[in-house]
Amino acid sequence: MSQSQQAILFLASWYPTPQNNNHGVFIKNHALALSKYSPVIVIYAYSSKNPTQKNIQKNKSGNFEEWFIEYKKEDSNVPIVSSILKLKRFKAAYKTLLKELIRCNISIKAIQLNTIFSASVALPLFQKHFKVPYTIVEHWSGYLPEDGNYKGIIQKYFTKKAVASASKIFYVSEKQKQEMLNNHLLGDYELLYNVVDTKIFQENKNVKSHKPILLHVSSLIEKEKNISGTINVIQKLQQANYQFEFIIVGGNENLISHFKEKANRLGLINTIFVGEKTQLEVAAIMQKANALILFSNYEGMPVVVLEALAVGVPVFASRVGQLPYLITPEMGQLVNAGDEKELETKLKEFLEGKLKFDSKKMIDFIAENASQDVVGKKLADYYSTLCSSTNLVNSTN
Repeated sequence: MSQSQQAILFLASWYPTPQNNNHGVFIKNHALALSKYSPVIVIYAYSSKNPTQKNIQKNKSGNFEEWFIEYKKEDSNVPIVSSILKLKRFKAAYKTLLKELIRCNISIKAIQLNTIFSASVALPLFQKHFKVPYTIVEHWSGYLPEDGNYKGIIQKYFTKKAVASASKIFYVSEKQKQEMLNNHLLGDYELLYNVVDTKIFQENKNVKSHKPILLHVSSLIEKEKNISGTINVIQKLQQANYQFEFIIVGGNENLISHFKEKANRLGLINTIFVGEKTQLEVAAIMQKANALILFSNYEGMPVVVLEALAVGVPVFASRVGQLPYLITPEMGQLVNAGDEKELETKLKEFLEGKLKFDSKKMIDFIAENASQDVVGKKLADYYSTLCSSTNLVNSTN
C-alpha cells in the first residue's frame, strides 16, 4: 500500500488462522470485497498454547493485507488470575500491532470493528492514535435468547462502549438487530449481506450426481446447528427407502466422532462425514449436491446458505435468523426450528420430485445482493461518504 493511500483498518474478533482456516471467514470475505475498491488492512491477534511465530506475520495481495500476531494462551486454573493475564496479553499483542502500523507510517481513514467482543477491548488504542470514525459489523448470535451468551460485566461494558460511539452498526439478521436493541444497544443500524465469491461458488450442472445428494455444511455445534435433529430426519428418510446420499461437511475430530457414533447407532448407511474443507472443496461438493439442509435452532445470515444459492442449490432450513427474508419458495423451503416431522415431509416431497425450484433466481439474487462487487461497493461508498463528512466537520472546527 502506498503511503499516500488511506486504508480501512479491520479490527477482528474472529478471523481465519493456521489452526482454524474457517474461523470468521465471513470477516475475511468482507475485507476482500472492500479491497476491490479501497486499501484494507486486517489486524488480528490470537492465542495458542505453543506459539510458533514471535514476530508479526504479514500477507499482502493488491489492496488487501493481513497482519497477524500470535501470543501465548493463558492456562491458569484460577479464574480471576486467568482473566487478568488473558486481558493483559491480549492488549499487549494489539499494542505491538499498533506500533507496527505507526512504524510503517500507515494512514488510516476509518476503522471497521468486526464482531464487537473481544476486539472492542483494543479499539480505544487505535481510536486514540488515528482519531478516525469507526463502524461495527456484528456477526455474533449471542444476543439471541436461544444463544444467551451476551452476559458478564466485562463483555457488556466494552460492547456498550463500542456501540455508543459507532458511526454505523451493520447487522446480519433482523432478529439480531432487535435483540441488540432490546439490550439497549442503540445506534444507526443497517443490514449488510455476507459475501459470496461467485467466481468459486457458481453453478455446474455437468457434475450433478445420479443419486440425489443432500448436503449439510457447518461447525457441527449441536446447540446451534441441531445436528442430532438433522440425523434423526435422515434416518426416517432411509427407513422409508428413499434413495440418496447425505454428506456432512465441517466439524472438528471430536464432533465428527460423536455424530458418526450416533449415525452408526441409528443404522445410517448413506451418511458420509468428510470433515473440514476449503472454500474450493466446499464449492465442488455443492455443485454435485441437490439440496442443502440447515436445520438450525438459531442463525444470523448463514454464509453456507448464500453459497448454496450462488451454486443454484435449493435450501431446506429452519425459519430462523435472516432466513425468512432470504428463502422464497423458488429458492427452498423453511420449517419451524426443531420440527423434525415438517422437515421430513418437505424432504420427502423433494425426493419424490414434487417440489420445483428456480436456480436462475437463486444465482441472480446472490449476484445482486451478496457478491464481492455489490457488498464491497456498498462498504466503499459508505466509507467515502463518512470520511468526507468527517473531514468537512473537522475543517469547519
